[in-house]
Order: sequence, then structure tokens, then C-alpha cells
Amino acid sequence: MEELFSHILDQDEKIIKVFKPHKGKLYFSTLFCFGLMWLFLLSFSILGILFPEEGVNKDPILVLIPVGVFVLFMLLTWLFTAIYYKNLYFAYSNKRVIIRSGIFGVDYRSLDMGMIGAVNVYVSLFDKIIHKNTGSISFGSTASPMIASKGGSSYNFNHIVMPYETCKEIKFYIDEFKNKKHNNKDEK
Repeated sequence: MEELFSHILDQDEKIIKVFKPHKGKLYFSTLFCFGLMWLFLLSFSILGILFPEEGVNKDPILVLIPVGVFVLFMLLTWLFTAIYYKNLYFAYSNKRVIIRSGIFGVDYRSLDMGMIGAVNVYVSLFDKIIHKNTGSISFGSTASPMIASKGGSSYNFNHIVMPYETCKEIKFYIDEFKNKKHNNKDEK
């Protein structure tokens, strides 16, 4: 999997570890959240059809239209989640954390280890429901601060298995990088 990142690495940079998110957790959380939103819209559409304004004809067969749209949106949500999962990888190198993602193309986001000022682990209700020891790791810097309530940032390793252990591994390399950089400054 390291070859997925090889074309964006610096000359002296090497990938230490690559992660794939937990598939069941990603699908469950995405389909559940979007399903609730589509279900909310579906219920109002059906209520509008079953209880129309005065003088408007009431045809119960019209209920099939919002139900069909709901099914279509759920299928599209599932399809886009499948494409997103196929392209989603998290990695860290000896210099930075990297997120590879995308639906219509592959995008890369990275945060240099020297810039990382905070690392948080967040285990959500969905993580507890799935019972697969999953969670999210957020990386914050002055350029990309974390949201205080959940530790969220734009650099998240979401749906990671064993998030606390993974956080310790990454934190070790962050500290090692910063110490090496600090020692190089002292030598000069």
C-alpha cells in the first residue's frame, strides 16, 4: 500500500505505516446519518401527500414517488460510500501524516509532523455500537486548529481500528521528528 503514496513523497521521506479505515464502521455511520436525513425528508413528503391542502385531490399512489426517491438516494449514498472507501487510506511517514481520499478523483492532504501541536482520540457512540475497537484520531496545528468539543480537525484518521494504540505509535514518531529537528538546531 505504500506505493499509493510514493509519487507525493519527498526524496528522503519514507512511509512508516498505512491504514485502511474499518469498513463496517464507515458504511454504518455514513448510511445511518444520511438515512436519517433522507428519512426526515421522506416523512414530510408523505405527510404532504396524505394530508393535502383543502380542495387538492388526495391520491395515495403519489406516496410511491418520495419512497422511490428515498430508495434512489440511499442507493446513491451507498455507491458513493463504496467509491470513497476504495480511495480512502491514511498513512504517516517520517515527516508527515497523509490522508488519501476522494470520490471523483484521488486527493491528498498532509500535515507536517513539525506543525502538529495536538493529537486527540475520539471514540463516538457509533464506535461503541459497532464494538470493533474503532475511533478517530485528530491532528491539530496552528494553521488547522481542532474544534474543542470533539477534537475534530481537517486532518482526521476516521474509523481507525485500535485508535489509542495507533495514536501512541504516531505520537512516538511526531516526538522523534521534533527532537531530531531540535537537536539539529542545537548543533548549528
